[in-house]
Amino acid sequence: MTILARVYLVRHGETNENRNKIIQGQLDTSLNRLGREQARLVGEALKSIPFEIAFSSDLSRAAKTAEAILAHHPHLTLQKQVELRERHMGEMQGKVWRQGQQASGTDRTIESAAFFAARAETWWIKYILDGTAPLPENREAFHILAVTHGGFIGTLVRSLVQGKKAVYAPGVVVERCLNSSVTIVEVNDGRQGVVIQGGDVSHLKGLEDGVETNVDDTAGQI
Repeated sequence: MTILARVYLVRHGETNENRNKIIQGQLDTSLNRLGREQARLVGEALKSIPFEIAFSSDLSRAAKTAEAILAHHPHLTLQKQVELRERHMGEMQGKVWRQGQQASGTDRTIESAAFFAARAETWWIKYILDGTAPLPENREAFHILAVTHGGFIGTLVRSLVQGKKAVYAPGVVVERCLNSSVTIVEVNDGRQGVVIQGGDVSHLKGLEDGVETNVDDTAGQI
């Protein structure tokens, strides 16, 4: 099959809220010093990728990470999108996550898991499947950058795989999305996705001491 697109899903760099295990959700938090360095390093790692379009969540921590990547791709204009925001965590936003703490399934202030998954998949269909196909015959695949949040990436990949719209390549799995990690999904002309890389942080070169898990994702497991 022909590869139509290669999508690079990048999680934003670290924030102070990440480090202090504060549930962010859709709070507009900023990269800290380590997060800015992580953004610079992921930008260096991706500088040779011929991106043709770039999206990011409109929240600052994602947009600033995307801007660090696009410093190497000055011909591109960043498209900031509300659809790429992290899950809204309702009344839990701004609170410190504690071991075992989870949202209640009846908490109507939090964006439901089903709605969040549908939002992620709707973005995928609109901007990836419908936005890149059909490509002109004999042209190379689109390279697409999408800088977003750990919960969004994990939810999107799980939703696509569970809905049989994507599969994992042999030996690949998305277990955790650390700060500035890169997950790559190829899309073929059968509209099938193949996750060929999951949560890679090899570009951090010893700066992997950012948060080990995304507390927003953990707290939202209802």
